[in-house]
Amino acid sequence: MSESRFKGSNLVAAGILLSRIAGILRTIVLGVVLGGNKVASDAFFFAMRVPNLLQNLLGEGSLSASFIPVYARLVEEGDEERASRLAGATLALLTCVTSLLVLAGVLLARPLVWLFTNWEGNPEIYELAISLTRVTTVGLGFMVISAWCLGVLNSHRSFFLSYASPVVWNIAQIAALAVGALLVWPEHDIALVLAWSVVAGSILQVLIQVPKVSGFAPSVRPNLLRTPELGDVMRRFVPAVSGRGIVQVSSFADTFLAGAITLGATGWYGFALPLYITPISLFGFSVAASELAEMSRQGQGAEAIIGRLRPALRRVIIPAGFITVAYLVASPLIVDALYGWLSRLANRGLSEPGPLLAVAYLLTAFSLGLPAAMTSRVSQNTLYSLGDVRGPARISAVRLAVSITVGAIAMLQLDWLTIADSTIATVGDVPHFPPWERVPAAQRLATDGPPHLGVVGLGLGASAGAWAEWLLLRRRVAAKLGRPVSSGLARTVLTAAAAAALAMLAIRWLAGIASIPAPIDALLVVGAGFAAYLAVLIQRGVELSEFR
Repeated sequence: MSESRFKGSNLVAAGILLSRIAGILRTIVLGVVLGGNKVASDAFFFAMRVPNLLQNLLGEGSLSASFIPVYARLVEEGDEERASRLAGATLALLTCVTSLLVLAGVLLARPLVWLFTNWEGNPEIYELAISLTRVTTVGLGFMVISAWCLGVLNSHRSFFLSYASPVVWNIAQIAALAVGALLVWPEHDIALVLAWSVVAGSILQVLIQVPKVSGFAPSVRPNLLRTPELGDVMRRFVPAVSGRGIVQVSSFADTFLAGAITLGATGWYGFALPLYITPISLFGFSVAASELAEMSRQGQGAEAIIGRLRPALRRVIIPAGFITVAYLVASPLIVDALYGWLSRLANRGLSEPGPLLAVAYLLTAFSLGLPAAMTSRVSQNTLYSLGDVRGPARISAVRLAVSITVGAIAMLQLDWLTIADSTIATVGDVPHFPPWERVPAAQRLATDGPPHLGVVGLGLGASAGAWAEWLLLRRRVAAKLGRPVSSGLARTVLTAAAAAALAMLAIRWLAGIASIPAPIDALLVVGAGFAAYLAVLIQRGVELSEFR
């Protein structure tokens, strides 16, 4: 298999890798600086959900389904005039819509916080969340324009810069956190400066892409001209927004549900989420994003698309197998290596065993659905390339229903469990009856006390929804292409994952006996698992050069 065949996905992966490393570093620093303050961390993570919701609703995901397939075909045909008109009209419409949404978000911050949290009983976090939401929403317009830049660059097979550009967004926040910590500002003040750094980072993210966009499409100018191509984009865009809206409502529902249980849950969810999202973006999305433009160029020929789909799935399932088993076996060590040891060195942040274990158990719950979430991105973009946008939107609705139902039930039950040091204890009957009864308000809104495990239920709900989506997408892709398409590696990956799990359990036991400190213990355990995983793949004859 030629190296050029996967050049696009490799560049996407490289860009995403840099941005995700920067994102994880940002979250680690955030955990060290704000992680010990439930009020500041919960309020900031909630404030980030509003711009993330709207950016994902109008930005990258919707443009991938609507703008890129149409624009990429015009580029492939060499019709620069029509391509430029389409790009300019799309930019103008996005700018108008997002400007209105930014204004609405700033004006409606108070009712949004009231609607999606249960914090009005604690004025400290309630007012801080409102202030932070008003600030972070300002950056929305720039984040959507950045997604438009990504669409143009992807269509011209320029993948790296657009996916690496969030590095500057993360660096701006890391700088704000570092200044606040060094000057020993109160956590609430640091959170406010951090929110403004989100806006500054969004502007920088656009500015570094503009020169390259101008190089590929120098004649693009914002316009409101109606063309057949724009009509095609709009016909795809509306159901795409609906589909992305369902996914984002699911994400926002998790924030709402986390705000309805004990204080601290929103922050712990925010600390675990990057570790869950990173492999999905790095492996699942990188392959899906690069293949979308190529599949769109192929037209709707089933054989040509199958020829790209099968190796794309193979490129996703290999890393999915190892990352899943690593999180299942070693999440407490991984979380402690990323957050705990540095927080203990700084004598602040996520330094206590209880919060660290809450994040680790949530990551374990997330990992149960990781293989489905990673491979679903490829199947979803395959349907987009075939012009099927409504199908993924309906499937996303099913995912939402499953995630919310399972997550809410599990969350309310598990919230009656707490972690005292490293021991799980109960504060009521488990299973609890009636099942909808919440922990008393005095415990829910307390800024001290042991962590509750209700947030873990949200991870279980996300995993259940991911598998439901995977099953339905797989069935729909098979129907569209006339036969099921698989990677052919499922049995090999399961065998390799079992070997990796045994190796990690053995090394984890030995590391515990030898009292090896963090983060060395995590490196040894994960390294042993990776070596075992790789050895089985090679023994089974998997050509690893295929996955470069």
